[in-house]
Amino acid sequence: MILAIYFDGRTSRAQPVRLAVEAGEAVLFDPEGTALRRAPLVTLRVSERVKHAPRLITFDDGAFCEITDPGEQAALNALLHRTGYREGWVVLAQNSWKLALGSLLAMVVVLALGYRYGLPWGAKVVAGMVPQRVEAQLGRSTLTALDERWLKPSKLPVAQQDRIRARFAALRAPQATHTYHIVFRDGAIGANAFALPGGDIIVTDALVKLVGEGDGLTGVLAHEAGHVEYRHGLRQVIQSSAIGTTAALLFGDVSTILSGVPAALLTLRYSRDYERDADRYAARLLQANGLSVGAFADVLQALEDTHGGTRKANTAKQPDAASDDEAAAFFSSHPLTRERIETLRRFDRTHGGSDGDAD
Repeated sequence: MILAIYFDGRTSRAQPVRLAVEAGEAVLFDPEGTALRRAPLVTLRVSERVKHAPRLITFDDGAFCEITDPGEQAALNALLHRTGYREGWVVLAQNSWKLALGSLLAMVVVLALGYRYGLPWGAKVVAGMVPQRVEAQLGRSTLTALDERWLKPSKLPVAQQDRIRARFAALRAPQATHTYHIVFRDGAIGANAFALPGGDIIVTDALVKLVGEGDGLTGVLAHEAGHVEYRHGLRQVIQSSAIGTTAALLFGDVSTILSGVPAALLTLRYSRDYERDADRYAARLLQANGLSVGAFADVLQALEDTHGGTRKANTAKQPDAASDDEAAAFFSSHPLTRERIETLRRFDRTHGGSDGDAD
């Protein structure tokens, strides 16, 4: 028999009892050996085994027995085993530091793999399910929010804006699935160009002043068009908002997620894989229209050189001095690497002079 404390569920009185199993029933005896109650084993609920915690055996009417002594708990475990009771793997794991540590490591691995592979894959699938009209609406609302908080009207001459738009609109893009709108803006974000979901491409005055109106700028615009075609911005927003969206679905409030979309699009940093995809799209588009891929590479090189030179100069400045690094803004959302520039130059050497369509 197993020593336990019995609570009848109707009063707070604790009564010492002995627990035994007879013919498939649990029987409680008082200290004098008188049977207090019987109950079929299948009607009882046994609490999970946790170190340094009492075990509870609960009857269907709410009464329960509490077993606190470690020796009696060991006897209960043996009794349960004889009756065919088996603990789940979770109970076994939480009572074994080796299994608990193994479960923790497995969880970390699963989370890491999910973040590295599962989340991008899921974002791509979800982005592919978003209708273009919804994507365009998201882009328009984001542009409105950006204009209210960060961007200002462009100071470039209207004729210059029209020339740039016309030059880009004249490109033959066999693979295009979106309609593009070049939007010129001024502001504190420096030399930059970024695409919004749906097809709006924001170009800052500082970028036009820095790189001019030639094939290089057209390459930058084609690069941004590549981000739109592959829905990189939408996929990036979905990835960065995955945890917040899950919480919103659980708690029923999506307003905080939606309000954070403009800031997320303005500050998002594309992955190198996304940049390579957009570079390939731009290179093929330029090559298909007989334009210079090398000019696009020259623009990226100029941005890299300007960024590097200004960065060295800024090192000698006072901590509170304002930096006018125009190229840094482009770097903040478009990580440039020597590999990307060399890849574009290699493409230009290999496909230079060809007027064929992109693959």
